[in-house]
Amino acid sequence: MSQATKLRTVPRIVLLLLCAAQAMLIIDVVVVNVAIPAIRADLGIPDGRLVLTSISYTLTFGSLLVVFGRAGDLLGRRRLFLAGLTVFTLASLATGCAQAEWQLLAARAAQGAGAAMVAPTALALLTTTFAEGAGRNRALGYWAAVGSAGAIGGQLLGGLITSTLGWRWIFLINVPVGVLAVLAGRRYLTESRMPRHTPLDLRGAVLLATGLATAILALTRFAEGSHPVPGAVLAVTAVVLLSAFALGERRHPDPILDGALLRTAAVGRANLLLAVNAGALAATLFFTTMYLQAVLDYPAVQVGLAFAPVTLVVLIVSPRAGALVSRYGPRALLTAGFLLLAAGMFLLARLPVDGSYMRDALGPLLLLAVGSGLSYAPTFVAGTTGVPDDRQGVASGLLNSAQELGTAAGLAMLGPLAATISAGPGPQQLTDGYRVGLLVAGAAMLACLPLIRKLPSVS
Repeated sequence: MSQATKLRTVPRIVLLLLCAAQAMLIIDVVVVNVAIPAIRADLGIPDGRLVLTSISYTLTFGSLLVVFGRAGDLLGRRRLFLAGLTVFTLASLATGCAQAEWQLLAARAAQGAGAAMVAPTALALLTTTFAEGAGRNRALGYWAAVGSAGAIGGQLLGGLITSTLGWRWIFLINVPVGVLAVLAGRRYLTESRMPRHTPLDLRGAVLLATGLATAILALTRFAEGSHPVPGAVLAVTAVVLLSAFALGERRHPDPILDGALLRTAAVGRANLLLAVNAGALAATLFFTTMYLQAVLDYPAVQVGLAFAPVTLVVLIVSPRAGALVSRYGPRALLTAGFLLLAAGMFLLARLPVDGSYMRDALGPLLLLAVGSGLSYAPTFVAGTTGVPDDRQGVASGLLNSAQELGTAAGLAMLGPLAATISAGPGPQQLTDGYRVGLLVAGAAMLACLPLIRKLPSVS
């Protein structure tokens, strides 16, 4: 291989490696949902604690993203990426081999910690491998494709693997993929870090991680529709911890999260847009899944297959959206994407009790797929453009945190709203509740349009 060919090939291998790692992390957020009944039957976990199977992963994942993003800036992104992949792979093996509830939950928490090390450093490695402009925009298009397609297609993958190989394989399949990714990373990734050594702000790291973890727990309690007092106590605690973090960061000479970064128009607005997008879309997919299962009585595998066309469209549209950002800028694509998402949500809000997937649900779901494919790539472009290389890790952690917290917030707010509207467990009552949730989700997308117009014209 000539030197020129090698110079062209290595970035492509790096992009493939980073996208494969990101796909594993995102799929593991949702893949477990379909396998919950099988896990319950095998390990004898009580219904009241089954939700911990998901929470133990998202809690450590969502709360540590910004901290590990900054740690990657300081200690080396390649080093932290490979360490995180190793932790995630070993934890996946432990999860798949778990014989008791505590083993499963501990291993899932370790998976989340490994994922929090990988996700922000992977995105930072991508943005430092590809310079700002058309090349980075195309790369971010592929990154957005695997992220959004993984979130949608994880249910399909979980259903197929659980029904054919058993629930343990939804975790064990990560092991060979993780090993290959570590080997490829050792060969093809180059180290990327700040030019000077600066110690990590440990006090700020603890306050931020515990504050975000408490916020995620509060959102989870609200989403479950349980007694409001524990959720309120957790929410107040989160506000206190995050306020203490913010005050400490203002006085620290080298803070984890520089306020100037958030005040940058593109970064702050991109994170807010991503949070709303992720929350509204997560709630919409949840309501649609429940409609297919609880109202139309579709089995779990059939519900998973119902999302296969959506996943395919996202995989086709997202890479092209990254390239289109260079031509039209992020504002045009975000506007089109959010309008399509809102249209899909409003059409889903018209689902009848005696509806069918092909006639009533498929068309709106495809609108969601195109809207999601058009909107995610320009959001990541806007959220990383103009950020210095020594802050790319923390900027990447912010984007990942916005996606995780936005998803939790969307479910926490719209799920109980739909449940309140539903006057009973009958198909008509359930459908009425889903409709209200979908209408609010669509309205949230339209409410973001003025914010999109204020984005700077980056390309």
